[in-house]
Amino acid sequence: MGADAPHASAVVNALQRRRSIPVLWVLAPPAFLIVTAAIVRLSLGPALERLSADYTSSVILESDSRFRQTPDAAFAAFHQQGRRVDQVLSATGDVAVVQSHIDWTTDTGQVNYQTTGLYGVDRKTRQNVAGYGDLSRSGQFMFPPQLKGVTDKIWDPYYGGPRHLAFDRNEVVDGLTLAVYRFTIANLDETKTYDYLPDVPERFGVGTDGEGFLWVEPVSGILVDMTDNGHSFFVDPATGKSIGDFSVWQARYSAQSKAELFDVAASIRQRISAAKIWLPAALIVLSLAWVGTGLLWLRRGTRPSAE
Repeated sequence: MGADAPHASAVVNALQRRRSIPVLWVLAPPAFLIVTAAIVRLSLGPALERLSADYTSSVILESDSRFRQTPDAAFAAFHQQGRRVDQVLSATGDVAVVQSHIDWTTDTGQVNYQTTGLYGVDRKTRQNVAGYGDLSRSGQFMFPPQLKGVTDKIWDPYYGGPRHLAFDRNEVVDGLTLAVYRFTIANLDETKTYDYLPDVPERFGVGTDGEGFLWVEPVSGILVDMTDNGHSFFVDPATGKSIGDFSVWQARYSAQSKAELFDVAASIRQRISAAKIWLPAALIVLSLAWVGTGLLWLRRGTRPSAE
């Protein structure tokens, strides 16, 4: 009888091990799927939202403009095309240095205006970061992915200073729900920008006002359309008052750029949504289905198939 006791104990342990194998088979794969869902949600999603180290962007604009060089000269009306090109030059940690260039060219090929600046940009929030660009700037350089809350200022190369933003409405365009912001800028001192004009700055200063609308796809943060109505004017240094416009414009994104930006925004939106919502949700549903099926098999006393 003493010899039979160890044998009985071994049999019991073997039976317990056999019972535990189906339980592990039911619980281990769902646990792995849930962990994978968390990793995808918390790492892949933010990685897709981060401004990439090789980011580049090019946008074409069109403008109906009027211009004169002196307060008593006649205006000349013309159509011109603008081009904005952004490129990340370097990225260190959470900050990227972006070179942004804008030029405006008439239909005859004459370059009327061009400027290039360096911007320090937070790769997560897309805000300007002081100490990295060629000027100390504040506000947004671009709109961030997962656009939420109040964004009240943007400072990008379209103007030489920050534009004030106010949320205006949501609007569905070509199947995309867009956040529409109204921007304004008033009495921006651009005397240095226009010092190539006669009598600037010797006799006159220069001020600029502008207003318009920005259409933003909120998940990707892509600016898909813009209208910009503005004017620059001569300023009497003694009184600080305007003595007449010299540049008036009505600018907008070109139809081709709008179409391309819509495609980019839709694609990025799908990738971010897949990484942060659809794929994790699918993995969790699959894990629950596995557990449910496994428990059914256990109840029937049969080990679940690996398939």
